[in-house]
Amino acid sequence: MEEGCVTEKIRRTSIPTFNDVREYVLKICSSNVGVPKGVRRKYVFIYTAKIDKICNYLKKVLLNNLEVLSKLPVEGFYLEIIRLAGIDNYVECVNSLYGKLRVIDRLSNHYRVKVKSSLDIKEARTLFREYVGRVLSIIRRSEDKLNMVREAVRTLSKTPCFEDLPTIVVAGMPQTGKSTLVGRISSAKPKVSSFPFTTKDVILGHTVVEGIKLQIVDTPGILDRPISELNVIEQKAYVAIKYLADLILFLIDPLETYYSLQSQLNLLSNIVKEFGINKVLVLINKIDAASPEKIVHVRELIRKEFNEIASYCISALHGIGLQEVINDVLRHLGLMDRSCKFHEV
Repeated sequence: MEEGCVTEKIRRTSIPTFNDVREYVLKICSSNVGVPKGVRRKYVFIYTAKIDKICNYLKKVLLNNLEVLSKLPVEGFYLEIIRLAGIDNYVECVNSLYGKLRVIDRLSNHYRVKVKSSLDIKEARTLFREYVGRVLSIIRRSEDKLNMVREAVRTLSKTPCFEDLPTIVVAGMPQTGKSTLVGRISSAKPKVSSFPFTTKDVILGHTVVEGIKLQIVDTPGILDRPISELNVIEQKAYVAIKYLADLILFLIDPLETYYSLQSQLNLLSNIVKEFGINKVLVLINKIDAASPEKIVHVRELIRKEFNEIASYCISALHGIGLQEVINDVLRHLGLMDRSCKFHEV
């Protein structure tokens, strides 16, 4: 995983809730401060020390993390994943928060000077309480944005870290064998189930063929309907195809276990129209269970509807036909012009 990965850096950040901040600040307010011997105006030392503690705490848990987030290039795939989590205007929100909360540093310096200039303990105490009230008021007014950024951090922390590598996205309708294929040819071990929509997120795996490292991406199943009608889980698959795929492996279930062959071909047609026929290879899966006549029928339908598209007969479950697919994947991506030996992960 590369050091500059967006999700890797985001995992190192955290944004506290307003209640967490309030509780910690009030704890500092009520804490005792040791005063060295010889200090003349002890109250000045005590209240400036507490201002410093509060300021340093807020820098550590808020300002520094917001600064890190403001400098991260969250765009493309990552930005779309945040949007699907219901978070719009993430970049503007982070920058706005960082600019707004930076005033806390200046406010701390301002009240530090005022406390040092106070005439007695009563004035110093009043100034300190005023400082605490203003600081907490600033953070409370930012609570909605803080919650939004915290949710974005949580979402991105669960998102795979994609590198600048050739990337193959496996797509298709539910229960066509996508996760089984990804588990067979990559390091990923997605959950495989006999129920549709078992895969709810984008899953990343890797494989190395003849020294060439590839990213293999498993995606949730997509139904045969307009993009505007897709649910959030299905939209994740489209976002992965749009932003990550150098090549799409579209799986078809000839057994029509859950969805008709026509529905699967309709979805394939939508993907070809959206992303181009040269970006898609079709894998007719489950040939170990389908009759030879059914396989011939499916291939003929694909040939008629998509004359220029390449189709392959495989069994992801038993590893049948995967060598030819991997060879053609590399040739299609311009990475190799000869046969290579594929080793299952």
